[in-house]
Amino acid sequence: MAISKLRNDGDCMDYLVIGMAYGKFRLVAISGKDTVNKARQKHNLSHTASAALGRALLGASLLASSFKSDTERILLQFRGDGPLSPILALADNGVHVRGYCENPEAELPLNKLGKLDVGGGVGAGMLYIIREKDGSEPYRGTVPIQTGEIGDDIAYYLHSSEQIPSAVGLGVLVDGNGSVRSAGGLLVQVMPGATDEDISVVEESLTKLGSISHRFDQGETPESLLDTLFPQWIELERRPVSFKCDCSKDRFARGLVSLGHDELTDLIEKGETVETVCRFCNEKYLFTLPEMEKLLKQAEE
Repeated sequence: MAISKLRNDGDCMDYLVIGMAYGKFRLVAISGKDTVNKARQKHNLSHTASAALGRALLGASLLASSFKSDTERILLQFRGDGPLSPILALADNGVHVRGYCENPEAELPLNKLGKLDVGGGVGAGMLYIIREKDGSEPYRGTVPIQTGEIGDDIAYYLHSSEQIPSAVGLGVLVDGNGSVRSAGGLLVQVMPGATDEDISVVEESLTKLGSISHRFDQGETPESLLDTLFPQWIELERRPVSFKCDCSKDRFARGLVSLGHDELTDLIEKGETVETVCRFCNEKYLFTLPEMEKLLKQAEE
């Protein structure tokens, strides 16, 4: 399938590629510049917040690549003691992603390597991952945050909670003016049948890979990234990726109705337009006094 045949969500042409190498490694590579940039614009993210939330969105997308049903979705929640925490990212089979961090404008000094201090922004704490599928009990996994660099923590979760040895690389390069120059990610999972020698060869290749964000900034694509690591790999599928939220005014209206008679009456008595805000995409929905009175009648029925 050519890139031109992928669904174009607005101006977003991000996508991920799913592949297999030697029948022993499952591969997923993703480009996500437009997706992360949209998140930055929606939430007015600082440089560090763009890198942190961007990596979380890319990581959620990589994990959602294993979904087969349209009703499946995954939620990543980093609850650390850093100024950006908690950070949430939600992805579905689409792959549509959305998310937020608690303090989007928080900025940190560069770390000792002269890079954005994502680990410091996340801090020490726990990573919670919830897999949901309509009609089934959600699967919940919890692991301690290892480094706060997002990719390391997802890899640790896959190994410890799902018993899948994995390598996860995520990168977001932020320009001086705050815009996202590049964003990409890689997931390599060891399948049954891989020998220690096979794994060692792949680990050596990953060590030589360098910065994923810089590679994408220099024109790397998901396909060329996998070509670099695996001269003989097979493409199984590719999916478009975009920042997209499923919130709506109707959904918020139902939420207001659920508040009940007393709380709705208190809001109406203030005589002001009620503003609601979606945490995941920062979209605002306004409810005028007549609309609130209509919702009150619904609550009384």
